[in-house]
Amino acid sequence: MSNFFKLFFTALLSFSALILAIVACAGSTKNYHPLNDIFIAQLDLTGLQLSSILPSSVASSAISSVTSAVPSYINLGLWSYCTLDSSKKVVSCTSPKGIQKFNLNSLIYDNIEDNQVLSLLDSISSLVLPSNLQDKMTYYNDLVKCMFITILIGIVVTFLNLVVNLIRWVLHLRLLNWIGIFFSLIGFLSLLISVGTGMGTYIYISHLLKDDYDQYGISLSLGRNYLGILWGSVAAALLNLLLWQTVRYDYGRTKYVYATNPIDEKPLL
Repeated sequence: MSNFFKLFFTALLSFSALILAIVACAGSTKNYHPLNDIFIAQLDLTGLQLSSILPSSVASSAISSVTSAVPSYINLGLWSYCTLDSSKKVVSCTSPKGIQKFNLNSLIYDNIEDNQVLSLLDSISSLVLPSNLQDKMTYYNDLVKCMFITILIGIVVTFLNLVVNLIRWVLHLRLLNWIGIFFSLIGFLSLLISVGTGMGTYIYISHLLKDDYDQYGISLSLGRNYLGILWGSVAAALLNLLLWQTVRYDYGRTKYVYATNPIDEKPLL
């Protein structure tokens, strides 16, 4: 394969990894297709037991009179989240607010739609949620922060890698090859760490919620669209890294070969 095609495919792979990572990063920031279908995880609140999460001082009669206090589902994105009704139709999405930490108390409290329920609560801390989840909030929110930061690094570095690729078409320098390989490696590792920490964090949270589902009626599942898109970005970044290592730095260099042909001379008589 000539250097022309190698550089072309590295550029194509860099561009693919970049676009896929951007799409994954922008998931659930707006209420329109397909962004509202891209989320890291989905909270299922259809079986939520209000009697379990509200303080014990609240009368059961007040709780039973509430038919729809919270949304049925919440889709969690990197920057924001979307609420859904019982038919899984997206109702609204919040505005991007930086790193979207996982705070179950806040997610439920901020989305209680019934004033009667709100009047029963003094603050967010009044909600009674699984203690094993609350105790480790700092731990898994640090992982969420890592997931957020590394995907941003991956996007920036992959863009720089694409720029280096375009420059490499003009300047045939060994240094540009090494820079391209370096950016490819950092981009691949950043995206891999992001998707790995994201999966690990929300699988762990899902496991904790599953242990207390009978009491609280809250479950969590991973977002297949988000993971599929981001894993696609990781795969493109890996192929880009491997292909960069085959690009020759002497492409375009003209080699001259001088040959001396002896002149046949006839002997003098």
